[in-house]
Amino acid sequence: GEKKPIMAWAAVSCIILALVLTCVGQFGNSWLVQDEDSVETGDARISMGLSDIVADCTNTQTSEDSCIAYYYTLFAEDMNKADQEVLDGQGPTEPKVKGEIENYCENIYSITISFAGDDTELRSDAGEFRENCLSNDSAGSLTGTFLWLGIFGALVSAVMLTMATIGKELPGHMQNYGRISSWVSGGVILLGAIIWTFMKYNFDDNFATGSSFYMVIFAGILAVSAGVLDMLDKRE
Repeated sequence: GEKKPIMAWAAVSCIILALVLTCVGQFGNSWLVQDEDSVETGDARISMGLSDIVADCTNTQTSEDSCIAYYYTLFAEDMNKADQEVLDGQGPTEPKVKGEIENYCENIYSITISFAGDDTELRSDAGEFRENCLSNDSAGSLTGTFLWLGIFGALVSAVMLTMATIGKELPGHMQNYGRISSWVSGGVILLGAIIWTFMKYNFDDNFATGSSFYMVIFAGILAVSAGVLDMLDKRE
């Protein structure tokens, strides 16, 4: 007549799913996605992760090769070197071009400054854009750190909750702290996502929050729920 630890196994499932979703969100490139209304017909579609930026040149109005070459150069750490690679036929051929947000911000600034000349207003606008653009890189770096901490906490919590459910002892009775670990990891994951929300720059509302963000939010809620389910478990 012993009760089955249904709640406990549900808690284990929640924390494992939270771990997987956080990992996917950590490496996802859809934290910011270009708004449909801001994408002109035939243009590449831009999306951003925590540190990377991606341009999708599929079905662009200009030739796909020209689009790939343009964004490969724009996203490169060294534009001159990337431009030469394209001229030599050594550039990428995949329609999705990936680079770092920091490189994109710095290259846009450099291009604008080169055309600005003595136009102080344009130079000032370029500097302001650079600062706002780089805030996405800073937000991604900080949020990424929080997510790594959350991933580690969720992994530890998954081990603790599993051991407690199957009745195995860990050194120092650590299996009894699984629910606390899941609450902490969930809180850290949610905090990382919230920090990103306040620090990001969406380029004059031309970008919208993407699926990777919501995935991480859901992961944080699942991790907290895992602790609650474990607390509600009635196993002897």
